[in-house]
Amino acid sequence: MSLAMIHEQAKNNLEQEITGFKEEAQKQRKIIYKLEKERDRYINEASELTQKVLQHMEDVKVREMQIFDYKKKIAESETKLKQQQNLYEAVRSDRNLYNKSLIEARDEITEMKRKLKIMNHQIDQLKEEIQSKEEALVKQSQECKSMEKDKEALIAERNK
Repeated sequence: MSLAMIHEQAKNNLEQEITGFKEEAQKQRKIIYKLEKERDRYINEASELTQKVLQHMEDVKVREMQIFDYKKKIAESETKLKQQQNLYEAVRSDRNLYNKSLIEARDEITEMKRKLKIMNHQIDQLKEEIQSKEEALVKQSQECKSMEKDKEALIAERNK
């Protein structure tokens, strides 16, 4: 083999290698292009997911604030309920006290009415007694006057 053939063969080999390298470079470019496209897609996806996460975190904050407000309202309502229960108990206690006082007053009134009846009866009896004594007194007074007249008449007869 001659030197020219060796060169020619080396040239062919080099050209084949170059072609192989070019094909490999083309394949590598395609792979790089696909990887860059995939990277961009993942970056977009990550950005969208980050936005969603941020939005969800904002929603969570809003919900937590609502929960805090609801808990505050519940605490206020429980406080109001306790106050209303205390007022109810106070009114109930007052009602029971007034009811007891009313019953005692009614019993006292009933007792006073009974005593009044007894006193009225005693007054009626005393009036009857006074009337009968007045009648007896009037009768005795008339008898006394009659006796006085008789006495004066007797004295006048005796002096005659």
